Amino acid sequence: MTDFQIWASIFLLLYLGWLLFLTIRSYRRPAKGLGEFFLAGKSVGFLPSLLTFWATYFSAAGLIGAAGYYYIHGVGNFIFAVLGYLILAIVAGTMGRRMWRLSRKHPDTRSPIQLYLKAFNSPKLELLFIAVTLVCMVPYLAAQITGFARMLESSLGLPYIVTAAIALVVIYVYSESGGLANIIKTDVLQASLTIIGCISVTIVFVGLYWAFDGAQFFADVDAAADPSLWSLPGPNGLYSITNIVGLALLISLGATPMAHNAQRFMIVKEERYLTAMMYIFPFMGLMLTVIAGTLGLGGAAMFPGLSSGDQIIGEVMATVPAVLGALTLVGVICATMSTADSILLSIGFIASEQWYRKDKNASSRGILKLNRWFTLSIAIFAFIASVRPELVAELAFNAFGGMLQLAPSMFAGLYLPYIGARWATASAAAGVLVLLGSKADWLGSLIPSEFPGYLAGFLVGCSIVAIPAVFKLDNRR
Repeated sequence: MTDFQIWASIFLLLYLGWLLFLTIRSYRRPAKGLGEFFLAGKSVGFLPSLLTFWATYFSAAGLIGAAGYYYIHGVGNFIFAVLGYLILAIVAGTMGRRMWRLSRKHPDTRSPIQLYLKAFNSPKLELLFIAVTLVCMVPYLAAQITGFARMLESSLGLPYIVTAAIALVVIYVYSESGGLANIIKTDVLQASLTIIGCISVTIVFVGLYWAFDGAQFFADVDAAADPSLWSLPGPNGLYSITNIVGLALLISLGATPMAHNAQRFMIVKEERYLTAMMYIFPFMGLMLTVIAGTLGLGGAAMFPGLSSGDQIIGEVMATVPAVLGALTLVGVICATMSTADSILLSIGFIASEQWYRKDKNASSRGILKLNRWFTLSIAIFAFIASVRPELVAELAFNAFGGMLQLAPSMFAGLYLPYIGARWATASAAAGVLVLLGSKADWLGSLIPSEFPGYLAGFLVGCSIVAIPAVFKLDNRR
């Protein structure tokens, strides 16, 4: 084994030991109620809140995927990422605060989907949201597991299928033992490792190859591709104005209706934390995309010809000192697990909550038991999907497109309750149908080939919500 592999194995075993400790302690001190298990008692302090937001929103996918996009498509990634993170900041300070208030007004409503659609009082609309969430998020969960297993396969030589299976078992056990409180504890460690490690690796990488000479860095990146990676719309023509706006909406409003993301607005102890995060989010996003851009663009100059942009992070890690590269790699791997455990717990949770929606006498034990069965089933489906990683990558991208179609109805539930459940349902359903129609190439004569189907569906959904909103049509019963 190389020094890098030895250090990576040591750090990974230490992290697994931390998870084992959390699991044993949780079984000895179980959560006192459903609110504590699923929402960490809605009492998470500012720093843990900030770091769990980082681990959830600015996850390893944001680093690995973004670096890969910079490597292949160029600097246009910076524009859509910054725009997307600005939108996300506004969401945290507006929709996030509205959800926080609703969660205190309705303390017995634990499902984020039931909370932001509460004004409509429509089980059918909630069921539509859950169905879309399951269809979109199971492949996205599988993509996290695929990324985790692929990184361990390439760095430590562990077999892909066995690693994916073990990862899901580990995630299932520690998340189901202590609920969201356990996940937040791991988020704090994962986010800290990722932030410190990635900043350090970026500094060392630039120092090793360019001696911090910005002009030489610019020139080397410029020479790496034709058209230049510094140009728009980029070497492969991806970054048109339409695609930049669409991708920005995808990573911001597309992420907001996801249960594991919306859940974060409910768990913070004080509303003012969300106000502070509104100002901090753009800087967090800027830091992430600068790191990803430096590694991706610099990697294109130093390591041309990789078969996939996702490989660039591993290539860079191999160039820095073994201890630093191994620590950062394990931090990125753990951050991938962080996203996976949040998804797994949240979608099992919303399904079990919906099942018992009308049963006011349902016991906490019964809901938790059903949640465990739902979560186990989802984990199994995710593992099956991860067996074909090339298919998962495509479906994972589509997950954000599918969830984006729910954003107009989510907004209406929080700010325009008078439009009624029918208009909200029509908005979500129409958006999903347009997205599916564009994917199947049934709308070729209506939607130009260069116009993203997910953006067309989102605009249709917004238009349907706008009709009763503009004409003040009160459809509440």
